[in-house]
Amino acid sequence: MLPRAIMVYSELIPNQLLVLPVMVIMMNYKHILLSVALNKDSEKILRKAAQIAKQNNAQLSLIHVDLDIPHTYEGMLGIEFQERDQALRQESIAAMNQLANSQEYEIKEHIFHSGYVDDEIIDSVEKYHIDLLIMGHHKSSFIRQMLLSPSEPVLRNMPCDLMFIKLDDEE
Repeated sequence: MLPRAIMVYSELIPNQLLVLPVMVIMMNYKHILLSVALNKDSEKILRKAAQIAKQNNAQLSLIHVDLDIPHTYEGMLGIEFQERDQALRQESIAAMNQLANSQEYEIKEHIFHSGYVDDEIIDSVEKYHIDLLIMGHHKSSFIRQMLLSPSEPVLRNMPCDLMFIKLDDEE
């Protein structure tokens, strides 16, 4: 549930805290991009992103980035692994289409890439004129967050607003 009012400090009225209705300060996003990992949390985070898009009367797009293993280890992997990677990629595309079709809110773009998460997301934000990126977030230690999290490099370089949705770690 959103708060009804928020206290804001403004330089227009020095030494005064203003109590403003939330509607006055909420951003009006036009195109929201949801980064999905295609895991058990995907439907939950999509429902929340669709709700945010609906509140903003915004377009909603999805992005999923698979690690490009054959390119990363070029020359070290055999043909069999490349065929298996292609099959996994097709499974990911099918899972993303199924996820998009599970939601009543219209999905504008289904963006699927292979590569580095931060590069692909930032490129897509710029290409599709995204003004809000939504990502899921699990509770983790500081070291794990800084060394292993795909969201940390995105956070440092994001050219638009970024929202993290807390995901349950228990399930």
